[in-house]
Amino acid sequence: MLKKLLRARFGKDKESDVRDLKSPTDLVAGDLVAFKHRLTLPESLQGQTFEVTKVSTYEYQDGIYPQLTLDGAEIGRFYLSFKGNDPSELSLSRALGRRDVVRLFAEADFAALWDDDFVDLDVAQPLPAYAGWFGQRYSQVKKSAEGYFYDRDCRGETLSQNVDDDSEEFRYHECEDDSGRFGLTVEVWSDGETDVTLDVYVTPEVIEEMHPGDGKQ
Repeated sequence: MLKKLLRARFGKDKESDVRDLKSPTDLVAGDLVAFKHRLTLPESLQGQTFEVTKVSTYEYQDGIYPQLTLDGAEIGRFYLSFKGNDPSELSLSRALGRRDVVRLFAEADFAALWDDDFVDLDVAQPLPAYAGWFGQRYSQVKKSAEGYFYDRDCRGETLSQNVDDDSEEFRYHECEDDSGRFGLTVEVWSDGETDVTLDVYVTPEVIEEMHPGDGKQ
């Protein structure tokens, strides 16, 4: 399937011009990423190929995190991120809609993330549509921490930890399960909008192949 996609999109006569992708840090918009069949991955990603459609940037106190938007026909959209130029741990994130948040977690328990004390969250109703994306019990590890979002690829730049003209400040809560394999992130933006993602932490070994796009991105 992947080879057919490559032949259809890029042709067979451009091998000398293509970029050599050795690490997730080399990925840009237009590239293709194929995942292996690994139990550490959600089943919806295993053996599937996705296109990088956008690269954005998160800035936290401990550094810069590029975020790659990946799109595919089977699952739709999810995100891949890693710290700076260190892809030794990858975070795969999938957005959790508001209605699904209050189904997966008890509403009162989820709201406790904003309380003064750090809390634990138990999954109240496992949702088959998100199989492989969540643990059974989470512990809050960050509360109302500060971050900045850049709607562009900032790799290679030096950013300050202040609100620049093209960044957006937000606050976030972060939770992890006991195994360290699953995470939950809640982002609260300046306009009050709240985004929730289910996170799965994996190593780069789950990637089968990476192939460059047309190089124009």
